[in-house]
Amino acid sequence: MKKQVLLLGSAVALFLTGCGTTINMSDYPSKIRTKYSVPDVCKGEYAKLKEIPKVAIAPFVNNSSFGKADTTTTNAQASYQQASATGIGVSSGAIGVVHAEAGSSQMHKNVTKRSVDPKLDKAITSALEGVLAEMGGADVYSRTDLDKVMQEQNLQQSGLVDENTIVQVGKLAGVKYIITGSIDSVTQKYDDYDKAAQAATNAKNENQQQDVTGKLLDSVINFGASAMSGMKITTRVTFKVIDVETGKIVASVQKEETKNIGKIPNPAYDQVIGGIKDDIMEALQDAKEELSDFFGVKGYILQVRTGKKHKEYVAQINLGKKDKVKPGQTFNVFDFEEVEDPVTGEVSCDKITMNVELKVSDNQIQGKTSWTIADGEDAPNIRPGQVIKRKALKNSLF
Repeated sequence: MKKQVLLLGSAVALFLTGCGTTINMSDYPSKIRTKYSVPDVCKGEYAKLKEIPKVAIAPFVNNSSFGKADTTTTNAQASYQQASATGIGVSSGAIGVVHAEAGSSQMHKNVTKRSVDPKLDKAITSALEGVLAEMGGADVYSRTDLDKVMQEQNLQQSGLVDENTIVQVGKLAGVKYIITGSIDSVTQKYDDYDKAAQAATNAKNENQQQDVTGKLLDSVINFGASAMSGMKITTRVTFKVIDVETGKIVASVQKEETKNIGKIPNPAYDQVIGGIKDDIMEALQDAKEELSDFFGVKGYILQVRTGKKHKEYVAQINLGKKDKVKPGQTFNVFDFEEVEDPVTGEVSCDKITMNVELKVSDNQIQGKTSWTIADGEDAPNIRPGQVIKRKALKNSLF
């Protein structure tokens, strides 16, 4: 029984990580030697492969009401003084000596006032830098260097930085893209499902005799209601990618997250800020997929091999650990065609996504290269020299 459990656990782990793709090179003895023929008009696409865009992260604008604030904390303490007296007491059927104590208490309140700055925008920018460094596909410009540029332009306050100013700062810093955005809104709502669930259970108990299954179901419902109850902090965040050269927003992602901070009807300011920061981190995790697609790692196929029956194909790509390539990640393969406009005679390059996917193996990843398994109808048509681009990443593939 234990062996079966261990095997099941291993299978679940492989499924969750997206791995389990091992390549034995001896199974692919035949090498495809025909290289990909690139139309002249499409050769510029290969020059782009060497361009890793420099990206800077500008301050996010906090449009919520949770910015700098003055908070007051009150701690009440009681001091108690008492005196005693002895005398004669009479009760029903008895006379005796009684001892009585008289007391008085006095409340002391300690009031602490302080100014706080939750620095929500910095919470986003710091985490975003880490995400970009983790996914690859971009050269992250130091936030310290960007701050220096902003200080020189007297633009340290995030609220003063509009999109036009951001573009100017980006040009001064020599970056290709700037990622910025805003904390759009924060709402609080207290939900109490406990009373409703308990009332429903009581009504059911009064109307009918419950069996064990019914009682178990009620327990599950009450447990779920208890878990759902509490103060909900909902935060909406927008991420924008701005092309510095054109000043246009080339990508925009909006995420909304909710954090239950517990059964706290009147939370303190710090507790709300903690919930907001948790929401921001979740929003960024959800935005990873779109950002990884925009800043996709690009390269090309180095060589292609096939099995003895020419039914299975593997491809070596010019990307490896230094490019943040990891097991289970997948790449698209592109075919280029020269297209002539029938009216103007103008020639252009048409980029076509082939019906094949390259999946990175578990055991064949080097510093600068990786082996992948080709899957799809066009697998027999892939050739050395074809352009590839990593597909959007799920969280498990970072």
